[in-house]
Amino acid sequence: MGSESKSLILQQRVTQNDSTNLHCREITLRLSADCRELVLSRYTEHYGPALVRWMERSHTVSVSDLFRWLVANGERGVIRSEA
Repeated sequence: MGSESKSLILQQRVTQNDSTNLHCREITLRLSADCRELVLSRYTEHYGPALVRWMERSHTVSVSDLFRWLVANGERGVIRSEA
């Protein structure tokens, strides 16, 4: 499938609806080469008697923007030592 090395595979699925068609799907998460962006990729392949099609879509976000959003909007948890 379309996964790249050092990617975290979030989902990988192969389905066969009938004896002639096969559908493969993979969703991965990885850092860009410069480690400044997080890239979510969705890759699909479809095999049939008369065709082979594939498509990859990627969504990119700045790691620093993601962390800012997470701190501003994420659920806060506090863990303290028992001293």
